[in-house]
Amino acid sequence: MKVIHILNELKFSGAEIMYVDAAPVFQYLDCELSVVNTAASLGEYASYFKNIGYKVFHKPCPKGVIQKIKYYAEFVSFLKKENYDIVHIHRSDMKWTMSYCAQKAGCKAIYTFHNVFKSHWYSYPLHWWLRWSAKNIFKCTFQTISDSVYNNEKSYYHNKTIKIYNWYGSNRFFSAREGEKEKFRKQLDIAPKALVLISVGGCSTIKRHTDIIKALPEITQKYPDAVYLHLGDGKTLKEEKELAQQLDVSSHIRFCGNQSDIRKYLIASDIYLMTSKFEGISLTTIEAMACRIPTILYDVPGLHDFNQEQECSILIKEDYHLLAQTVLSLFNDPAKRQNITDNGVKLVHRKYDMQTNATEIFKLYTKGK
Repeated sequence: MKVIHILNELKFSGAEIMYVDAAPVFQYLDCELSVVNTAASLGEYASYFKNIGYKVFHKPCPKGVIQKIKYYAEFVSFLKKENYDIVHIHRSDMKWTMSYCAQKAGCKAIYTFHNVFKSHWYSYPLHWWLRWSAKNIFKCTFQTISDSVYNNEKSYYHNKTIKIYNWYGSNRFFSAREGEKEKFRKQLDIAPKALVLISVGGCSTIKRHTDIIKALPEITQKYPDAVYLHLGDGKTLKEEKELAQQLDVSSHIRFCGNQSDIRKYLIASDIYLMTSKFEGISLTTIEAMACRIPTILYDVPGLHDFNQEQECSILIKEDYHLLAQTVLSLFNDPAKRQNITDNGVKLVHRKYDMQTNATEIFKLYTKGK
């Protein structure tokens, strides 16, 4: 079975990481894998796809209407020439056009909803129609990655989807071995007893790393040697660095950029933080839980999913003062940390298992074929 994934720029992001991690699962199931980058820039994660066995194509989507018509006509020819069976679409603004291309080429289309975006009132009718027509005219199968995304599509767009949870690479994210925390702290030049906070994710107004930076003055007043490991890059990185300087906390922040060995930084940390406005589901939170790192999350769609069954994280209101207070409280409560990490690791093993969930995606590919 030949499968091609339609993505934007290939970045260190959830979908890219998951489908690279799961490549051996799909290859074992006799899938021949390809990915097409439709952005102007190929992206730094392209090499990861190549190294794991994907055929990588770079087909930037043009902006003009006439150019786009030509682009999609050529894409239909490309799908036919390469004889693909499955077109798995991840780029949200291409769900309709690529569903059309897949049907014209005789392929099965899958579209994955990765987030809980809501339309403005004036664009809602169009977005509803795009969903309805892609599903009913072009026969695209819709899949959602979490309870929040599933419920958003069902209640807001009246769009029934198939829910298959995201997964994480359990071969890369697991609990600390004996002595690892001390070893990694030494490698990162972090004091053995320091309070270490971590966030992992792209820099954007949605991720809202500025709230963590605003919380640091209160935290460092209590723990002067506290360190914040800031992993990620993006549009608001410059703004975040400027804010750190304004609040005089730059010396407490390590702006580490994108890292390939995220586990090392997680194991070196005491508490993982996520302050997003919303998420589809947070892959890095799943990875932190798999490493038994206690998590403090804002109580928003895509993050409150983790506490549906039991307390696997500390959920708080969106307030950086409360964030600082919760960090200090949790750091001084080892029993609480133990409870949420025990619950969290059980949750991710049960609900976000790669072998199980990637196999469910494969079943989606083969259903009705």
